[in-house]
Amino acid sequence: MKRARIAAAAGLVVLVLALAGWPAGPSPAQGQDPGAEVARLLDQAKDLGAKGQLPTAWWNLEERFKRARDGGADPATWAALERDARRLVNQASFVDEMRRRKSAMEALLGRFDQALAEIGALYGLAPVPELTGTAAARDLVARLDALNLRRQVLVDSLTITNRTLTESVGGRAAVRESLITSLQVEVSALRQRLWEMELRAGVAEADRSAAETVLGAKQQREAAVAQVRAMFTPAEAEVTLTATGDVVLRLHGIGFDVGSAVLRAGQDDLVRRLVDAVALFAGAALRVEGHTDDTGSSSANQRLSRRRAETVAGVLAARLGRDAATITVEGFGPDRPVALNSTPEGRALNRRIDVVIGADR
Repeated sequence: MKRARIAAAAGLVVLVLALAGWPAGPSPAQGQDPGAEVARLLDQAKDLGAKGQLPTAWWNLEERFKRARDGGADPATWAALERDARRLVNQASFVDEMRRRKSAMEALLGRFDQALAEIGALYGLAPVPELTGTAAARDLVARLDALNLRRQVLVDSLTITNRTLTESVGGRAAVRESLITSLQVEVSALRQRLWEMELRAGVAEADRSAAETVLGAKQQREAAVAQVRAMFTPAEAEVTLTATGDVVLRLHGIGFDVGSAVLRAGQDDLVRRLVDAVALFAGAALRVEGHTDDTGSSSANQRLSRRRAETVAGVLAARLGRDAATITVEGFGPDRPVALNSTPEGRALNRRIDVVIGADR
């Protein structure tokens, strides 16, 4: 509704300022010299005072007419000249009518001021009593600009507030994700204890020698995990044994350049220790997982994390003498964070490679 009222008021201003449409005479008959019609219209405009009242438009049209006469213009040029000549006649007729009818000018000014008042009312702006005509229009435009500026400042403020709230909500979500991760670790520990309890119960019921074999294998695996832990510093890798018997090497020390899946130089020693660690579990299934922080788009991060996982899997396959097809590769992008992405430290922890060594089945 408000837009319709603005359009109506603006249309009134345009109508009052432009006010054209007086008849300018008949179009030339087919086959008539187009230059003659333009000349007739120029004479009509001159008789109405166009040369004195509208000098710029008159001079421009007269020059174009002379060039068209001298250069043999095409029909399109003559059509444009005739259109503009008729417009000049209408303008001159309007100016002459307003000059002869002073009361019409007063009415025109009144309608113009009324249109300005209606536009201002739509925005709650009252007209200044002592201003009229062009001065009133300039004042209204200035106040509308100021009002628009204030509204833009308000919009910017709301945008900043919304961004702050969004970041706050994102931080809380990250905290919840961290809490979920902690709970998952606790659940894994409980499952480990349950598994041990079930194993002890099974030892009591099953053949002692078979139970000793299972327990011995478990102890050997735990010893191997302890040996792997000793190979890395906490900053290089975290080594965990899951409730299902999988060994997870969470590698934070493996580094790549931004947006690259090529291993950064100077990591040969770390890669060698990784290969030695995996070699302790000969024949075990291998899965290499790539993870990123949440910087950038999720799809791009997913592709990048998979490419990085493929790089590490390729190194393992080559140095262990395994078929690359036997190593599973997955890229999770930012979907499985282990720390908050709102801090540089947290993002660094989320950019990692996980090597999962399957349990003996």
